[in-house]
Amino acid sequence: MTTEEIIIALDGMGGDNAPSSVVKACQIFSPSERIKIILVGDEKQIKDKIKLEKYPFVVLQHCDNYIKMDDKVNLKLLKEKNNSMAETVSLVKTGKARCAVSAGNTAAFVSYSISELGLIKNVDRPAIALLMSDTTGRGIIFIDGGANIKAKPIHLLQSAIMGSLYAECVFGIKNPRVALLNIGEEDTKGDELRRESFALMSKNKKINFTGNVEGHNIFTQKADVIITDGFTGNVVLKVSEGVTRAFRTILMKEIQKSIRGKVGALLIKNILRNFAKKADYAEYGGGLLLGVDGIVIVSHGRSSPKAIYNAIKLGKKIVSSGFMEKLKKDMETMQWEM
Repeated sequence: MTTEEIIIALDGMGGDNAPSSVVKACQIFSPSERIKIILVGDEKQIKDKIKLEKYPFVVLQHCDNYIKMDDKVNLKLLKEKNNSMAETVSLVKTGKARCAVSAGNTAAFVSYSISELGLIKNVDRPAIALLMSDTTGRGIIFIDGGANIKAKPIHLLQSAIMGSLYAECVFGIKNPRVALLNIGEEDTKGDELRRESFALMSKNKKINFTGNVEGHNIFTQKADVIITDGFTGNVVLKVSEGVTRAFRTILMKEIQKSIRGKVGALLIKNILRNFAKKADYAEYGGGLLLGVDGIVIVSHGRSSPKAIYNAIKLGKKIVSSGFMEKLKKDMETMQWEM
């Protein structure tokens, strides 16, 4: 565990509400937290929102260009390095920062991270590892949140190994239970990807594989780490997000149908708000982009200041744990059995 000041590179222009949410996230920190933030973005817009002299741990790196949330990722875009997102990743590449954080365009951030940092040896595709709420309050690590939508069985196995180490090293879960998201618990269930992935994980000694887990058990602590492909994973995230919002809306409508219900609604208003935040994965800060040769935290576009603050704290926690060093060492000697 390191006690040194940890430098985090933060994309000041990334997110639906940037730079406002990003700046407010910086203002939550205090000097005692031993963190330095290099805030990359448009100087004029940022200085209008923060008096930097009050926050000596925040250093502004000017960049007036930025990637829009709806920009299409292509070779032309990736060749353009003069933007806040690319410069944020570059700070990790050059060793000026230990971690990069952005709530901007996810596809662009993942692509820049791969092209600039490269992949760890013996990792073929990256995956986004997210911490999601569950019924116990401890949370589960859900992989993949959307980085690799065309996965192969070997990719899911790699995610499982990296995710298991992540759970153990960063979150202190000993011998974490790893499960594969599927449509049934039997090993014969699912499509070819799921069946072949099950076979690979079952015989791999690096993970504590407990079998398949169905969708309705994602949040019930049947496993500590749940693995799927990026397409399915992103659908799960969007559905859980929509269900949480719909549940709150439907419940409030039903409650307000009577006078007694309206009185009750006032009493539980804050409880419902807290429930929505706890159930919303975006509020947990962001997901670690597993597999790239550097610490990269991908945050949701609509992240609140508290969520971005949590993402920075997660980055600091990962750096302090020594996870990346151990992951690179473990993966370097990995031999895949097909």
